[in-house]
Amino acid sequence: MGNYKEYQDLLLKNYDEAVDFLLQKYGSAQDNYFKEKSYKRFMNKEIKSIGKGNISRTIEGLYCHHIDENIMLKISDPVFIRKYKIPFEYQKKERLVYCDLIEHSILHVLIAKETSSKFGYLGLTMYLMPTIEMWYLHEMIPYREWEKNCYKKSFLVPQEAFDILNTMHNMIGENYYESLSGYYEEQTRIKEERERIEEEREENRKARIKEHDQNLKKERIRLINMAKLLHDKSPRKDILYVAYGIKYPNIFGKFGAGQSKDMDFKKFDSEMKKHPKHKILEDLNMYLDSL
Repeated sequence: MGNYKEYQDLLLKNYDEAVDFLLQKYGSAQDNYFKEKSYKRFMNKEIKSIGKGNISRTIEGLYCHHIDENIMLKISDPVFIRKYKIPFEYQKKERLVYCDLIEHSILHVLIAKETSSKFGYLGLTMYLMPTIEMWYLHEMIPYREWEKNCYKKSFLVPQEAFDILNTMHNMIGENYYESLSGYYEEQTRIKEERERIEEEREENRKARIKEHDQNLKKERIRLINMAKLLHDKSPRKDILYVAYGIKYPNIFGKFGAGQSKDMDFKKFDSEMKKHPKHKILEDLNMYLDSL
């Protein structure tokens, strides 16, 4: 029996029947999901992470699923484990079952269906279904070795994957696309819309840069014109302001508008107190002559 037909049959079972079928198909786990001593130490806040048991079978293309995910959220998430004091019993080898990607998705579909999406739904819609779409509808072969194993184990051609996804969506009360071609058309539309938005953002960014540069040039011209009007009788602060703006345009206002700009000028003013006003004006004029 091919994968596709077996998946169809599995979708007709209830959750307990599906779990029993997969236990018979792949055998029971030989170790607990987490190491018991490590689990207890983590719960007592003695360590920051939990040591895992020898449960991985990704070399065979299989995922490890917690059977009790139909009554408890995120059983393998350390944050949830500590926050909700999840008992170690849920991590024992007797409460684990192996499955491939599509079977894992079906388990979550059956959980979501039987619990009115209270459990199983988030993992299904946020991770499992998108992975099926990426691997088998978009035909994107994963690059990690363990994912390649999983990809090959549950391989479906695009039409088969689409039909399975359509059935799963319907089982949890959601509409999917009317056809595989309709799915691809919508994905193309979404891609083109994203590209349009990105192009628009890039154009706006370039426009802002251009406007900023133009404003800097205008400000520089204004300051140069002001500098031509300065003389020995001009207020020291005016001379400093023009000198600062012309000679140090990248410093002036580099922290944006407001008090930071004023603080920069005050620092410059303080540093220039050791120089007489006429010397500052002389240096400014020499700098302008060199432009």
